[in-house]
Amino acid sequence: MPAQIWEVVGGGSQGGILAREGMSLKSAECEGRLSTGALIEEVDLVGERLCYKRLTGTGPEDGWVSLSIKGKEIVTKTDKKPEKPPATEPGQKSEKVLTMIKERCDRELAKPPYEWKMIDMNLVMTNHDKKGKGSIYGMEFPWNEATLEEFGPEWLTKAFHTVGSMDKDNRVTKIILEKKIKVTTGNNGGKFLFEVRYAKPDPDLHTKLFAKVPFPLSAHTKNDRLSSSVNKQPAELYEINAYRYLEATLPMKTPRFYFGDISNETSNWILITERIDFHDFEGCNFGKPTGEDPPPLPAYEIEGPYDKCIDSGNLRGDHMEYYLLMTRVGAGMAGLAKSGKMGSQELLMKSFRGHPDIKNPAVWGMKPQACSGEAPKQQETKINMFIDMASDWAKAVFPPYVTSDSFKQKFKKTMMTLNAYVAEINYWMHMNEDYVALGHMNLNVDNAYFWRTPEGKLDCGVFDWGGMGTSSYGNKLWWFYYCANYEVLDKGLDALCETFCDQYKGSGGPQLDAKELQMMIIIAGLNQMPGLVAAVPQIIKMCPKKHWPEIKDRYDPRIALNVDDKSTLRTYLHCMNNIVRIIEEKNGAEVLESFVKDIYVGRMNQTAKTDAMINGA
Repeated sequence: MPAQIWEVVGGGSQGGILAREGMSLKSAECEGRLSTGALIEEVDLVGERLCYKRLTGTGPEDGWVSLSIKGKEIVTKTDKKPEKPPATEPGQKSEKVLTMIKERCDRELAKPPYEWKMIDMNLVMTNHDKKGKGSIYGMEFPWNEATLEEFGPEWLTKAFHTVGSMDKDNRVTKIILEKKIKVTTGNNGGKFLFEVRYAKPDPDLHTKLFAKVPFPLSAHTKNDRLSSSVNKQPAELYEINAYRYLEATLPMKTPRFYFGDISNETSNWILITERIDFHDFEGCNFGKPTGEDPPPLPAYEIEGPYDKCIDSGNLRGDHMEYYLLMTRVGAGMAGLAKSGKMGSQELLMKSFRGHPDIKNPAVWGMKPQACSGEAPKQQETKINMFIDMASDWAKAVFPPYVTSDSFKQKFKKTMMTLNAYVAEINYWMHMNEDYVALGHMNLNVDNAYFWRTPEGKLDCGVFDWGGMGTSSYGNKLWWFYYCANYEVLDKGLDALCETFCDQYKGSGGPQLDAKELQMMIIIAGLNQMPGLVAAVPQIIKMCPKKHWPEIKDRYDPRIALNVDDKSTLRTYLHCMNNIVRIIEEKNGAEVLESFVKDIYVGRMNQTAKTDAMINGA
């Protein structure tokens, strides 16, 4: 819900009302008076004391005021809203700021890359609530709202000075945590908003900031925390590296970096950037689409924030327009990186997620005489659990054909074959280095922010660089599109692949074969399914079987809304549906057969694996 607005109605004869720095009536008085008629935004309300941020009028920017004095109201709730100035193009920076960013990136690039030491679950469990020095800047740092408040303005000043994001003669004087707006998008970390005040107000410094931190190791987010800190490590280091190394050369807008660090001792981390001024912070529409999308916003107003797998009823325009734009943006970065304009390949491979040596096939785990994935019988058990789910107790959210014997047989054969060739598929996607480049690992609508120009053209910026790395775009592009509605994949994949190839070459990359790229994307989609079928027990935990007889479609709130502030359940079901439809409606099974015949046998000069190898007989 939007924050409550109040109007100052008292103090007319005294030039306004008194504000104090703290909640207590004995705390220090703020300098000056809060002018009568000023509009203020509620930050907190404790009894008769209101913590505020000033929106209009004059006087202290923030502080505490009483609601009344001797029974007479001095502030009152109002429906009035301050007049919003016309939006300006997002991401514009002064020459001074551009120079600061360039100098910082040059300093960071001159340092040897930090070599992450792999950690285990025990380290996370033992040290998650302990202070530890950052691996990049050597400072202890906060890792949630409470510790940021504890470390305070003095620490934040030192952090900004250390990075070089604030002049040395300035300092942070106050930190104000945002209590009304909670950010819940994304599944790999916690997020919160806060404001700061500076000793010397500066138009080049943002007062509204955003922080990304680890999930707490609590009941609802324990598995997510262990997954991000252990299974996906060190994705957060790569995200911080993306800002500290590449902010000056990225070909797209990205939020300005203020500070970031990660501790190898504790697994904690923090990333602080400017806050994106989203139009719809109060939330997305999770309900059944009406068939109409919201209208476009005025020029330069930023849409969203968007969440995963709910494009219909939320995106403010044709869905393909968004995915084509993200494809061009990703391809532009890939082309620049491929041409060497974002740093040496050696630096990029050391500083971001990499891949095994392409020139050494032996390290890719390929097994010409056996299944290269999970043990076939174990995989078969998980596949059978999914078939039971999709064709029986959860069939209401899947296409009707999933209950047919013919589809069940096709699905099982496809998944077992895929499992047998997992390593070989991964090697194929990388063996032609033309398809391999640095880039965002999952550039979808919840990792971008969109606006329109005065001419109505859609533009975007990009954030959430976790897992940034050098790998095959045949695989990466699936993770650009996996949360889209199936119609985008069905009708738009040809255009998306052609757009990527054109932009990639135009930005300095080599010419790719759009048909082979599309083949890679479809097989990368199939390759997501083993992880999804393994998640059936987690789906049952998030929405127990006893509820499913009452669920009639995917828009039921029990499966459509975020669960424990995460989109995991909705995303699992959405992606399962997309992949099922790719197999049945977009010839996904035949595409996999073509890989075996044309690539594995024809190009790699191997003999197709036998049924016994595939099925473990």
